[in-house]
Amino acid sequence: MTQKEHSELGKLVKTLKFVEEYVETITALATVRDTNELMGQVLHSARRFTNSEAGRVYLLDVTKSRLELTLSQWDDQRTTTEWYQTRELQSDSDMNTSDPLYYAVVTGSTVLIDHVYEYAGLNLDYIFKHDQQHHVKTQSMLVLPLRDHNNQTIGLLELINAKDVDNKRYVSFKPLESLVTAFAAQAAVSINNALLIDTNTKLIDILDRDNRALEEENQRLRDNKKRVHNYAIIGKSQAMTDVFSLMDKAVDSFVTVLLRGETGTGKEIFAKAIHEHGTRSNFEFITQNCAALPEQLLESELFGYKKGAFTGASSEKKGLFDIADGGTLFLDEIGDMPLQLQSKLLRVLQEGEIRPLGSTKAHKVDVRIIAATHCDLEDKIRKGEFREDLYFRLSVFPLTLPPLRNRGQDVKALVLHFVELYSKQYEKTLSGLSPLALDMMFAYRFPGNVRELQNIIERAVLLADDHGAIMPDHLTEQVREASQGVLAQCTGVGVGVGATSTFSSARPRGDSNVTSLVEVPNQYNSLKEAVSFYEVAVIKQHLKANNWNQTRAAETLQIPRRTLIDKMNRLSISVPGKKKRAVSVRIV
Repeated sequence: MTQKEHSELGKLVKTLKFVEEYVETITALATVRDTNELMGQVLHSARRFTNSEAGRVYLLDVTKSRLELTLSQWDDQRTTTEWYQTRELQSDSDMNTSDPLYYAVVTGSTVLIDHVYEYAGLNLDYIFKHDQQHHVKTQSMLVLPLRDHNNQTIGLLELINAKDVDNKRYVSFKPLESLVTAFAAQAAVSINNALLIDTNTKLIDILDRDNRALEEENQRLRDNKKRVHNYAIIGKSQAMTDVFSLMDKAVDSFVTVLLRGETGTGKEIFAKAIHEHGTRSNFEFITQNCAALPEQLLESELFGYKKGAFTGASSEKKGLFDIADGGTLFLDEIGDMPLQLQSKLLRVLQEGEIRPLGSTKAHKVDVRIIAATHCDLEDKIRKGEFREDLYFRLSVFPLTLPPLRNRGQDVKALVLHFVELYSKQYEKTLSGLSPLALDMMFAYRFPGNVRELQNIIERAVLLADDHGAIMPDHLTEQVREASQGVLAQCTGVGVGVGATSTFSSARPRGDSNVTSLVEVPNQYNSLKEAVSFYEVAVIKQHLKANNWNQTRAAETLQIPRRTLIDKMNRLSISVPGKKKRAVSVRIV
Protein backbone atom coordinates (compact mmCIF):
# COMPACT_ATOMS: atom_id res chain seq x y z
CA MET A 1 0.00 0.00 0.00
CA THR A 2 1.35 3.34 -1.06
CA GLN A 3 1.70 6.26 1.33
CA LYS A 4 -1.11 8.06 -0.47
CA GLU A 5 -3.41 5.03 -0.19
CA HIS A 6 -2.50 4.68 3.46
CA SER A 7 -3.34 8.32 4.04
CA GLU A 8 -6.68 8.01 2.21
CA LEU A 9 -7.53 4.90 4.24
CA GLY A 10 -6.73 6.77 7.44
CA LYS A 11 -9.04 9.61 6.45
CA LEU A 12 -11.82 7.11 5.64
CA VAL A 13 -11.47 5.41 9.01
CA LYS A 14 -11.60 8.78 10.80
CA THR A 15 -14.67 9.73 8.77
CA LEU A 16 -16.45 6.49 9.65
CA LYS A 17 -15.60 6.89 13.35
CA PHE A 18 -16.85 10.47 13.23
CA VAL A 19 -20.12 9.41 11.55
CA GLU A 20 -20.57 6.64 14.11
CA GLU A 21 -20.00 9.08 16.99
CA TYR A 22 -22.36 11.57 15.39
CA VAL A 23 -25.17 8.99 15.09
CA GLU A 24 -24.63 7.82 18.69
CA THR A 25 -24.78 11.42 19.93
CA ILE A 26 -28.02 12.17 18.10
CA THR A 27 -29.57 8.94 19.43
CA ALA A 28 -28.46 9.71 22.99
CA LEU A 29 -29.98 13.21 22.91
CA ALA A 30 -33.42 11.78 22.20
CA THR A 31 -33.41 9.96 25.56
CA VAL A 32 -32.55 12.95 27.79
CA ARG A 33 -35.58 14.60 29.43
CA ASP A 34 -33.96 17.11 31.79
CA THR A 35 -33.67 20.42 29.91
CA ASN A 36 -30.50 21.67 31.59
CA GLU A 37 -28.73 18.34 31.15
CA LEU A 38 -29.81 18.16 27.52
CA MET A 39 -28.53 21.65 26.64
CA GLY A 40 -25.22 20.81 28.32
CA GLN A 41 -24.85 17.70 26.16
CA VAL A 42 -25.85 19.55 23.00
CA LEU A 43 -23.29 22.29 23.57
CA HIS A 44 -20.55 19.84 24.56
CA SER A 45 -21.17 17.64 21.49
CA ALA A 46 -21.26 20.61 19.08
CA ARG A 47 -17.96 21.87 20.46
CA ARG A 48 -16.43 18.39 20.16
CA PHE A 49 -17.50 18.05 16.49
CA THR A 50 -16.03 21.46 15.63
CA ASN A 51 -13.15 21.41 18.15
CA SER A 52 -14.34 24.80 19.45
CA GLU A 53 -12.85 26.60 22.44
CA ALA A 54 -16.21 27.83 23.67
CA GLY A 55 -19.89 27.94 23.05
CA ARG A 56 -23.24 29.33 24.27
CA VAL A 57 -26.87 28.28 24.18
CA TYR A 58 -29.66 30.89 24.08
CA LEU A 59 -33.42 30.34 24.40
CA LEU A 60 -36.34 32.57 23.50
CA ASP A 61 -38.88 33.20 26.24
CA VAL A 62 -42.54 32.29 25.78
CA THR A 63 -43.31 35.76 24.45
CA LYS A 64 -40.61 35.43 21.75
CA SER A 65 -39.46 38.94 22.67
CA ARG A 66 -36.43 38.13 24.82
CA LEU A 67 -33.34 36.06 24.15
CA GLU A 68 -31.83 34.60 27.32
CA LEU A 69 -28.36 33.13 27.73
CA THR A 70 -28.90 29.81 29.49
CA LEU A 71 -25.51 28.11 29.20
CA SER A 72 -21.92 29.16 28.51
CA GLN A 73 -18.81 26.92 28.24
CA TRP A 74 -15.15 27.82 27.82
CA ASP A 75 -12.19 25.44 27.44
CA ASP A 76 -14.16 22.46 28.83
CA GLN A 77 -13.01 23.54 32.26
CA ARG A 78 -15.40 26.34 33.04
CA THR A 79 -19.18 26.15 32.75
CA THR A 80 -21.17 29.20 33.71
CA THR A 81 -24.84 30.12 33.62
CA GLU A 82 -25.21 33.83 32.93
CA TRP A 83 -28.94 34.48 33.20
CA TYR A 84 -28.37 38.18 33.55
CA GLN A 85 -27.50 38.44 29.87
CA THR A 86 -31.00 38.93 28.54
CA ARG A 87 -31.37 40.55 25.14
CA GLU A 88 -34.58 42.35 24.22
CA LEU A 89 -35.57 41.78 20.61
CA GLN A 90 -36.69 45.04 19.03
CA SER A 91 -37.58 45.86 15.46
CA ASP A 92 -34.71 47.30 13.45
CA SER A 93 -35.00 48.31 9.87
CA ASP A 94 -31.26 48.24 9.33
CA MET A 95 -30.20 44.65 9.92
CA ASN A 96 -26.55 45.43 9.32
CA THR A 97 -26.42 47.48 12.51
CA SER A 98 -27.77 44.60 14.61
CA ASP A 99 -25.67 42.02 16.42
CA PRO A 100 -25.34 38.46 15.07
CA LEU A 101 -27.75 37.00 17.63
CA TYR A 102 -30.56 39.38 16.69
CA TYR A 103 -29.91 38.78 13.02
CA ALA A 104 -29.97 34.97 13.35
CA VAL A 105 -33.22 34.99 15.38
CA VAL A 106 -35.09 37.36 13.09
CA THR A 107 -33.94 35.99 9.75
CA GLY A 108 -33.44 32.35 10.70
CA SER A 109 -30.07 32.47 8.95
CA THR A 110 -26.72 31.09 10.01
CA VAL A 111 -24.02 33.62 10.90
CA LEU A 112 -20.39 32.59 10.22
CA ILE A 113 -17.53 35.03 10.92
CA ASP A 114 -13.93 33.75 10.56
CA HIS A 115 -12.03 36.88 11.71
CA VAL A 116 -14.03 38.70 14.39
CA TYR A 117 -11.66 41.62 14.97
CA GLU A 118 -11.33 42.27 11.22
CA TYR A 119 -15.05 41.99 10.53
CA ALA A 120 -16.95 45.16 9.55
CA GLY A 121 -20.51 43.91 9.15
CA LEU A 122 -22.83 43.16 12.06
CA ASN A 123 -22.40 44.81 15.47
CA LEU A 124 -20.05 42.69 17.63
CA ASP A 125 -19.86 44.98 20.65
CA TYR A 126 -21.16 42.29 23.03
CA ILE A 127 -18.29 40.04 21.88
CA PHE A 128 -15.67 42.68 22.56
CA LYS A 129 -17.08 43.49 26.01
CA HIS A 130 -17.18 39.80 26.92
CA ASP A 131 -13.57 39.27 25.79
CA GLN A 132 -12.36 42.24 27.82
CA GLN A 133 -14.25 41.16 30.94
CA HIS A 134 -13.08 37.54 30.86
CA HIS A 135 -9.61 38.09 29.38
CA VAL A 136 -10.19 35.96 26.30
CA LYS A 137 -10.14 36.64 22.55
CA THR A 138 -12.80 35.57 20.10
CA GLN A 139 -11.20 34.65 16.77
CA SER A 140 -14.16 33.15 14.91
CA MET A 141 -17.81 32.39 15.55
CA LEU A 142 -20.72 30.35 14.22
CA VAL A 143 -24.33 31.19 15.20
CA LEU A 144 -26.97 28.58 14.33
CA PRO A 145 -30.76 29.04 14.80
CA LEU A 146 -32.47 26.23 16.78
CA ARG A 147 -35.78 25.47 15.06
CA ASP A 148 -38.63 23.21 16.24
CA HIS A 149 -40.71 20.83 14.11
CA ASN A 150 -42.86 23.81 13.00
CA ASN A 151 -39.74 25.60 11.74
CA GLN A 152 -40.11 28.20 14.52
CA THR A 153 -36.92 29.52 16.12
CA ILE A 154 -36.73 28.58 19.83
CA GLY A 155 -33.14 29.66 20.45
CA LEU A 156 -29.56 29.83 19.20
CA LEU A 157 -26.40 27.73 19.32
CA GLU A 158 -23.22 29.83 19.27
CA LEU A 159 -19.76 28.27 18.76
CA ILE A 160 -16.50 30.19 19.33
CA ASN A 161 -12.94 29.66 17.98
CA ALA A 162 -12.65 26.46 15.95
CA LYS A 163 -9.16 24.85 16.03
CA ASP A 164 -7.39 22.19 14.02
CA VAL A 165 -7.08 18.62 15.31
CA ASP A 166 -3.77 19.42 16.99
CA ASN A 167 -5.19 22.53 18.73
CA LYS A 168 -2.27 24.53 17.32
CA ARG A 169 -4.08 27.06 15.16
CA TYR A 170 -7.51 28.57 14.58
CA VAL A 171 -9.41 27.44 11.52
CA SER A 172 -12.64 28.35 9.79
CA PHE A 173 -16.01 26.87 10.70
CA LYS A 174 -16.90 26.74 6.99
CA PRO A 175 -15.98 23.07 6.25
CA LEU A 176 -18.16 21.89 9.15
CA GLU A 177 -21.08 24.29 8.68
CA SER A 178 -23.37 21.76 6.98
CA LEU A 179 -22.67 19.08 9.54
CA VAL A 180 -23.23 21.38 12.53
CA THR A 181 -26.39 22.82 10.94
CA ALA A 182 -27.84 19.30 10.64
CA PHE A 183 -26.81 18.58 14.24
CA ALA A 184 -28.46 21.80 15.43
CA ALA A 185 -31.70 20.81 13.71
CA GLN A 186 -31.78 17.47 15.55
CA ALA A 187 -30.75 19.11 18.82
CA ALA A 188 -33.51 21.72 18.52
CA VAL A 189 -36.18 19.00 18.32
CA SER A 190 -34.81 17.31 21.45
CA ILE A 191 -34.62 20.62 23.36
CA ASN A 192 -38.14 21.60 22.31
CA ASN A 193 -39.51 18.23 23.46
CA ALA A 194 -37.76 18.60 26.81
CA LEU A 195 -39.16 22.12 27.20
CA LEU A 196 -42.66 20.85 26.45
CA ILE A 197 -42.26 18.11 29.05
CA ASP A 198 -41.04 20.68 31.59
CA THR A 199 -44.01 22.93 30.83
CA ASN A 200 -46.48 20.05 31.09
CA THR A 201 -44.93 18.90 34.37
CA LYS A 202 -45.21 22.38 35.83
CA LEU A 203 -48.81 22.68 34.65
CA ILE A 204 -49.63 19.30 36.22
CA ASP A 205 -48.01 20.40 39.49
CA ILE A 206 -50.03 23.64 39.42
CA LEU A 207 -53.24 21.72 38.72
CA ASP A 208 -52.48 19.23 41.50
CA ARG A 209 -51.82 22.09 43.93
CA ASP A 210 -55.00 23.87 42.90
CA ASN A 211 -57.00 20.62 43.18
CA ARG A 212 -55.63 20.00 46.66
CA ALA A 213 -56.51 23.53 47.69
CA LEU A 214 -60.00 23.11 46.23
CA GLU A 215 -60.48 19.78 48.00
CA GLU A 216 -59.35 21.29 51.30
CA GLU A 217 -61.79 24.14 50.85
CA ASN A 218 -64.59 21.70 49.99
CA GLN A 219 -63.74 19.63 53.05
CA ARG A 220 -63.80 22.75 55.21
CA LEU A 221 -67.22 23.66 53.83
CA ARG A 222 -68.47 20.11 54.41
CA ASP A 223 -67.15 20.19 57.96
CA ASN A 224 -68.90 23.49 58.60
CA LYS A 225 -72.19 21.90 57.54
CA LYS A 226 -71.92 19.05 60.03
CA ARG A 227 -74.70 19.39 62.59
CA VAL A 228 -77.01 17.35 64.79
CA HIS A 229 -76.95 13.53 64.53
CA ASN A 230 -73.86 13.66 62.37
CA TYR A 231 -71.10 13.02 64.88
CA ALA A 232 -70.36 9.39 63.84
CA ILE A 233 -71.48 8.32 67.31
CA ILE A 234 -73.97 5.44 67.55
CA GLY A 235 -77.18 6.46 69.27
CA LYS A 236 -80.76 7.28 68.27
CA SER A 237 -82.40 7.14 71.68
CA GLN A 238 -84.02 10.24 73.10
CA ALA A 239 -81.28 10.54 75.68
CA MET A 240 -78.62 10.66 72.93
CA THR A 241 -80.69 13.02 70.78
CA ASP A 242 -80.74 15.49 73.67
CA VAL A 243 -76.95 15.22 74.01
CA PHE A 244 -76.39 15.84 70.28
CA SER A 245 -78.63 18.90 70.41
CA LEU A 246 -76.54 20.36 73.21
CA MET A 247 -73.32 19.50 71.38
CA ASP A 248 -74.51 21.58 68.42
CA LYS A 249 -74.56 24.62 70.66
CA ALA A 250 -71.01 24.08 71.87
CA VAL A 251 -69.24 22.90 68.70
CA ASP A 252 -68.61 26.26 67.01
CA SER A 253 -67.96 28.22 70.21
CA PHE A 254 -64.84 28.58 72.32
CA VAL A 255 -66.67 27.78 75.54
CA THR A 256 -65.11 25.38 78.05
CA VAL A 257 -67.04 22.10 78.15
CA LEU A 258 -67.35 19.78 81.16
CA LEU A 259 -68.33 16.23 80.22
CA ARG A 260 -69.91 14.28 83.07
CA GLY A 261 -71.01 10.70 83.15
CA GLU A 262 -70.27 7.24 84.43
CA THR A 263 -67.16 5.30 83.50
CA GLY A 264 -67.37 3.88 80.01
CA THR A 265 -69.94 6.30 78.58
CA GLY A 266 -67.46 7.53 75.95
CA LYS A 267 -66.42 10.94 77.26
CA GLU A 268 -63.23 11.05 75.18
CA ILE A 269 -65.17 10.13 72.04
CA PHE A 270 -67.58 13.01 72.63
CA ALA A 271 -64.70 15.41 73.35
CA LYS A 272 -63.00 14.48 70.09
CA ALA A 273 -66.29 14.87 68.19
CA ILE A 274 -66.71 18.41 69.57
CA HIS A 275 -63.17 19.25 68.44
CA GLU A 276 -63.41 17.69 64.97
CA HIS A 277 -66.71 19.40 64.16
CA GLY A 278 -65.61 22.80 65.44
CA THR A 279 -63.54 25.67 64.11
CA ARG A 280 -60.35 24.25 65.67
CA SER A 281 -60.45 20.97 63.76
CA ASN A 282 -57.32 21.82 61.74
CA PHE A 283 -55.26 22.04 64.93
CA GLU A 284 -54.18 19.48 67.52
CA PHE A 285 -56.46 17.48 69.78
CA ILE A 286 -54.40 16.47 72.82
CA THR A 287 -55.55 14.13 75.59
CA GLN A 288 -54.22 13.87 79.14
CA ASN A 289 -55.58 11.72 81.97
CA CYS A 290 -55.11 13.72 85.16
CA ALA A 291 -55.17 10.59 87.31
CA ALA A 292 -52.48 8.78 85.33
CA LEU A 293 -49.42 10.73 86.54
CA PRO A 294 -48.05 11.96 89.88
CA GLU A 295 -48.38 15.69 90.57
CA GLN A 296 -44.86 16.75 89.53
CA LEU A 297 -44.89 14.71 86.34
CA LEU A 298 -48.35 15.96 85.44
CA GLU A 299 -47.27 19.58 85.94
CA SER A 300 -44.24 19.21 83.67
CA GLU A 301 -46.36 17.34 81.11
CA LEU A 302 -48.97 20.09 80.98
CA PHE A 303 -46.80 23.21 81.25
CA GLY A 304 -43.41 22.00 79.99
CA TYR A 305 -40.07 22.99 81.48
CA LYS A 306 -36.86 24.85 80.78
CA LYS A 307 -33.41 23.30 80.68
CA GLY A 308 -32.08 22.87 84.22
CA ALA A 309 -35.50 23.35 85.86
CA PHE A 310 -34.88 20.22 87.91
CA THR A 311 -32.45 17.34 88.13
CA GLY A 312 -32.54 15.47 84.82
CA ALA A 313 -33.95 18.39 82.81
CA SER A 314 -31.09 18.34 80.29
CA SER A 315 -33.09 20.08 77.58
CA GLU A 316 -36.18 22.23 77.12
CA LYS A 317 -39.53 20.49 76.69
CA LYS A 318 -42.83 21.86 75.40
CA GLY A 319 -45.88 21.21 77.50
CA LEU A 320 -49.24 19.98 76.25
CA PHE A 321 -50.69 23.50 76.43
CA ASP A 322 -48.07 24.68 73.93
CA ILE A 323 -48.53 21.62 71.70
CA ALA A 324 -52.30 22.13 71.67
CA ASP A 325 -52.00 25.88 70.95
CA GLY A 326 -54.82 26.79 68.57
CA GLY A 327 -56.52 23.45 69.19
CA THR A 328 -58.13 21.52 72.03
CA LEU A 329 -56.75 20.00 75.24
CA PHE A 330 -58.90 17.25 76.73
CA LEU A 331 -58.31 16.80 80.47
CA ASP A 332 -59.82 13.48 81.49
CA GLU A 333 -60.53 12.65 85.15
CA ILE A 334 -60.24 16.33 86.08
CA GLY A 335 -61.63 15.52 89.53
CA ASP A 336 -58.37 13.74 90.38
CA MET A 337 -56.13 16.72 89.58
CA PRO A 338 -54.03 17.81 92.61
CA LEU A 339 -55.08 21.08 94.28
CA GLN A 340 -51.83 22.88 93.48
CA LEU A 341 -52.26 22.17 89.78
CA GLN A 342 -55.89 23.22 89.97
CA SER A 343 -54.77 26.76 90.80
CA LYS A 344 -52.42 26.81 87.79
CA LEU A 345 -55.18 25.51 85.53
CA LEU A 346 -57.47 28.23 86.85
CA ARG A 347 -54.91 30.86 85.81
CA VAL A 348 -54.80 29.40 82.30
CA LEU A 349 -58.59 29.62 82.06
CA GLN A 350 -58.66 33.18 83.46
CA GLU A 351 -55.59 34.76 81.83
CA GLY A 352 -54.92 32.47 78.85
CA GLU A 353 -51.24 32.17 79.72
CA ILE A 354 -48.86 29.55 81.12
CA ARG A 355 -45.41 29.55 82.73
CA PRO A 356 -43.20 26.48 82.17
CA LEU A 357 -41.28 25.01 85.06
CA GLY A 358 -38.01 26.86 85.61
CA SER A 359 -39.14 29.90 83.62
CA THR A 360 -39.61 33.42 85.01
CA LYS A 361 -41.81 34.52 82.13
CA ALA A 362 -45.35 33.54 81.24
CA HIS A 363 -46.60 33.45 77.66
CA LYS A 364 -50.01 33.37 76.01
CA VAL A 365 -51.65 30.24 74.63
CA ASP A 366 -54.90 29.80 72.74
CA VAL A 367 -56.27 26.46 73.86
CA ARG A 368 -59.83 25.25 74.24
CA ILE A 369 -60.30 23.14 77.36
CA ILE A 370 -62.67 20.18 77.44
CA ALA A 371 -62.68 18.45 80.83
CA ALA A 372 -64.31 15.19 81.88
CA THR A 373 -65.04 13.43 85.13
CA HIS A 374 -67.07 10.57 86.57
CA CYS A 375 -66.71 12.01 90.08
CA ASP A 376 -69.21 14.02 92.06
CA LEU A 377 -67.35 17.34 91.89
CA GLU A 378 -69.83 19.04 94.22
CA ASP A 379 -69.04 16.44 96.86
CA LYS A 380 -65.31 16.95 96.32
CA ILE A 381 -65.80 20.71 96.78
CA ARG A 382 -67.53 20.09 100.11
CA LYS A 383 -64.59 17.89 101.17
CA GLY A 384 -62.04 20.52 100.14
CA GLU A 385 -60.62 18.30 97.38
CA PHE A 386 -61.65 20.48 94.46
CA ARG A 387 -61.59 24.27 94.00
CA GLU A 388 -65.02 25.80 93.70
CA ASP A 389 -63.77 28.67 91.51
CA LEU A 390 -62.20 26.17 89.11
CA TYR A 391 -65.44 24.20 89.04
CA PHE A 392 -67.39 27.28 87.93
CA ARG A 393 -64.81 27.97 85.23
CA LEU A 394 -64.94 24.42 83.91
CA SER A 395 -68.70 23.96 84.02
CA VAL A 396 -69.60 26.90 81.79
CA PHE A 397 -71.15 24.33 79.46
CA PRO A 398 -71.81 21.05 81.30
CA LEU A 399 -72.78 18.03 79.24
CA THR A 400 -73.95 14.89 81.01
CA LEU A 401 -73.65 11.64 79.04
CA PRO A 402 -76.40 9.09 79.71
CA PRO A 403 -75.58 5.60 80.99
CA LEU A 404 -76.20 2.74 78.59
CA ARG A 405 -79.10 1.38 80.68
CA ASN A 406 -81.02 4.59 79.87
CA ARG A 407 -80.44 4.42 76.12
CA GLY A 408 -83.06 1.79 75.22
CA GLN A 409 -82.64 0.33 71.74
CA ASP A 410 -79.15 1.84 71.38
CA VAL A 411 -77.99 -1.46 72.87
CA LYS A 412 -79.14 -3.24 69.71
CA ALA A 413 -77.25 -0.85 67.44
CA LEU A 414 -74.10 -1.07 69.54
CA VAL A 415 -74.23 -4.86 69.62
CA LEU A 416 -74.57 -4.96 65.82
CA HIS A 417 -71.70 -2.54 65.44
CA PHE A 418 -69.28 -4.40 67.68
CA VAL A 419 -70.18 -7.86 66.35
CA GLU A 420 -69.48 -6.64 62.84
CA LEU A 421 -66.31 -4.85 63.94
CA TYR A 422 -64.75 -7.81 65.74
CA SER A 423 -65.94 -10.36 63.20
CA LYS A 424 -63.87 -8.53 60.61
CA GLN A 425 -60.96 -8.08 63.00
CA TYR A 426 -60.78 -11.77 63.88
CA GLU A 427 -61.78 -12.93 60.37
CA LYS A 428 -64.96 -14.72 61.39
CA THR A 429 -68.38 -15.01 59.80
CA LEU A 430 -71.10 -14.92 62.47
CA SER A 431 -74.87 -14.92 62.13
CA GLY A 432 -75.17 -12.70 65.19
CA LEU A 433 -76.61 -13.30 68.66
CA SER A 434 -78.93 -16.13 69.56
CA PRO A 435 -82.36 -15.09 70.89
CA LEU A 436 -81.50 -15.93 74.49
CA ALA A 437 -78.09 -14.25 74.32
CA LEU A 438 -79.71 -11.08 73.08
CA ASP A 439 -82.37 -11.17 75.79
CA MET A 440 -79.60 -11.47 78.34
CA MET A 441 -77.84 -8.42 76.91
CA PHE A 442 -81.04 -6.40 77.12
CA ALA A 443 -81.60 -7.48 80.73
CA TYR A 444 -78.07 -6.61 81.85
CA ARG A 445 -77.53 -3.20 83.49
CA PHE A 446 -73.99 -2.57 82.14
CA PRO A 447 -72.26 -0.86 85.07
CA GLY A 448 -69.30 -0.34 82.72
CA ASN A 449 -71.56 1.11 80.01
CA VAL A 450 -70.46 1.11 76.36
CA ARG A 451 -66.89 0.12 77.16
CA GLU A 452 -68.12 -2.96 79.01
CA LEU A 453 -70.50 -3.88 76.19
CA GLN A 454 -67.63 -3.60 73.72
CA ASN A 455 -65.43 -5.90 75.78
CA ILE A 456 -68.28 -8.43 76.21
CA ILE A 457 -68.89 -8.62 72.47
CA GLU A 458 -65.18 -8.90 71.63
CA ARG A 459 -64.84 -11.85 74.01
CA ALA A 460 -67.99 -13.47 72.65
CA VAL A 461 -66.80 -13.18 69.04
CA LEU A 462 -63.54 -14.89 69.99
CA LEU A 463 -65.40 -17.75 71.71
CA ALA A 464 -68.10 -18.24 69.07
CA ASP A 465 -67.71 -20.88 66.35
CA ASP A 466 -67.00 -19.57 62.88
CA HIS A 467 -70.19 -19.45 60.76
CA GLY A 468 -72.20 -19.82 63.96
CA ALA A 469 -73.90 -17.47 66.38
CA ILE A 470 -73.02 -15.96 69.75
CA MET A 471 -74.67 -18.16 72.38
CA PRO A 472 -75.40 -17.48 76.08
CA ASP A 473 -72.34 -19.43 77.23
CA HIS A 474 -70.16 -17.08 75.15
CA LEU A 475 -71.21 -14.12 77.30
CA THR A 476 -69.46 -13.15 80.52
CA GLU A 477 -70.38 -14.75 83.83
CA GLN A 478 -71.64 -11.37 85.08
CA VAL A 479 -74.13 -11.13 82.21
CA ARG A 480 -75.34 -14.70 82.68
CA GLU A 481 -75.75 -14.37 86.45
CA ALA A 482 -77.60 -11.07 86.16
CA SER A 483 -79.95 -12.49 83.55
CA GLN A 484 -81.19 -15.73 85.13
CA GLY A 485 -84.78 -14.52 85.05
CA VAL A 486 -84.65 -14.21 81.30
CA LEU A 487 -84.55 -17.97 80.89
CA ALA A 488 -88.07 -18.27 82.24
CA GLN A 489 -89.34 -15.38 80.15
CA CYS A 490 -87.59 -15.89 76.80
CA THR A 491 -89.04 -13.72 74.08
CA GLY A 492 -87.46 -15.54 71.18
CA VAL A 493 -86.13 -12.40 69.47
CA GLY A 494 -82.57 -12.44 68.18
CA VAL A 495 -80.18 -10.16 66.35
CA GLY A 496 -78.21 -11.02 63.25
CA VAL A 497 -75.31 -9.45 61.36
CA GLY A 498 -74.44 -9.79 57.77
CA ALA A 499 -75.70 -8.20 54.61
CA THR A 500 -78.80 -6.83 56.25
CA SER A 501 -77.69 -6.57 59.88
CA THR A 502 -81.27 -6.77 61.11
CA PHE A 503 -83.07 -8.55 63.92
CA SER A 504 -84.41 -11.92 62.90
CA SER A 505 -86.70 -14.47 64.47
CA ALA A 506 -85.30 -17.62 66.01
CA ARG A 507 -88.19 -19.59 64.53
CA PRO A 508 -86.90 -22.00 61.87
CA ARG A 509 -87.44 -20.84 58.32
CA GLY A 510 -90.26 -22.67 56.55
CA ASP A 511 -91.51 -24.61 59.60
CA SER A 512 -94.26 -23.29 61.82
CA ASN A 513 -94.33 -26.37 64.04
CA VAL A 514 -91.19 -25.43 65.93
CA THR A 515 -91.55 -22.96 68.73
CA SER A 516 -88.76 -20.72 69.96
CA LEU A 517 -90.11 -20.71 73.52
CA VAL A 518 -88.72 -23.39 75.83
CA GLU A 519 -89.87 -23.76 79.41
CA VAL A 520 -86.98 -24.27 81.82
CA PRO A 521 -87.74 -26.49 84.85
CA ASN A 522 -87.35 -24.87 88.25
CA GLN A 523 -84.98 -27.54 89.57
CA TYR A 524 -82.02 -25.93 87.80
CA ASN A 525 -80.37 -23.62 90.30
CA SER A 526 -77.24 -23.14 88.24
CA LEU A 527 -77.34 -20.81 85.24
CA LYS A 528 -74.95 -23.08 83.35
CA GLU A 529 -77.28 -26.04 83.82
CA ALA A 530 -80.29 -23.99 82.76
CA VAL A 531 -78.51 -22.75 79.62
CA SER A 532 -77.47 -26.29 78.71
CA PHE A 533 -81.04 -27.49 79.16
CA TYR A 534 -82.35 -24.69 76.95
CA GLU A 535 -79.75 -25.38 74.24
CA VAL A 536 -80.53 -29.13 74.24
CA ALA A 537 -84.27 -28.46 74.02
CA VAL A 538 -83.93 -26.03 71.10
CA ILE A 539 -81.62 -28.34 69.15
CA LYS A 540 -83.94 -31.34 69.67
CA GLN A 541 -86.95 -29.29 68.57
CA HIS A 542 -85.24 -28.39 65.30
CA LEU A 543 -84.03 -31.95 64.73
CA LYS A 544 -87.52 -33.40 65.31
CA ALA A 545 -89.10 -30.78 63.03
CA ASN A 546 -86.70 -31.84 60.27
CA ASN A 547 -87.11 -35.64 60.85
CA TRP A 548 -83.68 -35.72 62.48
CA ASN A 549 -82.01 -34.56 59.27
CA GLN A 550 -78.90 -32.80 60.59
CA THR A 551 -78.24 -30.78 57.44
CA ARG A 552 -81.75 -29.25 57.34
CA ALA A 553 -81.75 -28.74 61.13
CA ALA A 554 -78.42 -26.86 60.90
CA GLU A 555 -79.93 -24.64 58.20
CA THR A 556 -82.98 -23.76 60.31
CA LEU A 557 -80.73 -23.13 63.32
CA GLN A 558 -78.56 -20.92 61.08
CA ILE A 559 -75.34 -22.70 62.06
CA PRO A 560 -72.92 -24.92 60.08
CA ARG A 561 -73.66 -28.68 60.09
CA ARG A 562 -70.24 -29.34 61.65
CA THR A 563 -71.09 -26.98 64.52
CA LEU A 564 -74.41 -28.77 65.07
CA ILE A 565 -72.70 -32.18 65.21
CA ASP A 566 -70.12 -30.85 67.67
CA LYS A 567 -72.90 -29.51 69.91
CA MET A 568 -74.81 -32.79 69.70
CA ASN A 569 -71.68 -34.67 70.79
CA ARG A 570 -70.98 -32.21 73.60
CA LEU A 571 -74.58 -32.25 74.85
CA SER A 572 -75.03 -36.01 74.34
CA ILE A 573 -77.84 -35.61 71.82
CA SER A 574 -78.28 -38.78 69.75
CA VAL A 575 -80.45 -39.60 66.75
CA PRO A 576 -83.22 -42.15 67.66
CA GLY A 577 -82.55 -45.64 66.33
CA LYS A 578 -78.93 -44.86 65.53
CA LYS A 579 -76.24 -46.65 67.46
CA LYS A 580 -74.14 -44.17 69.38
CA ARG A 581 -70.46 -44.28 68.59
CA ALA A 582 -67.68 -43.41 70.95
CA VAL A 583 -66.72 -39.80 70.31
CA SER A 584 -64.26 -37.40 71.82
CA VAL A 585 -65.87 -34.63 73.82
CA ARG A 586 -64.73 -31.10 73.10
CA ILE A 587 -64.99 -28.78 76.09
CA VAL A 588 -65.99 -25.20 75.15
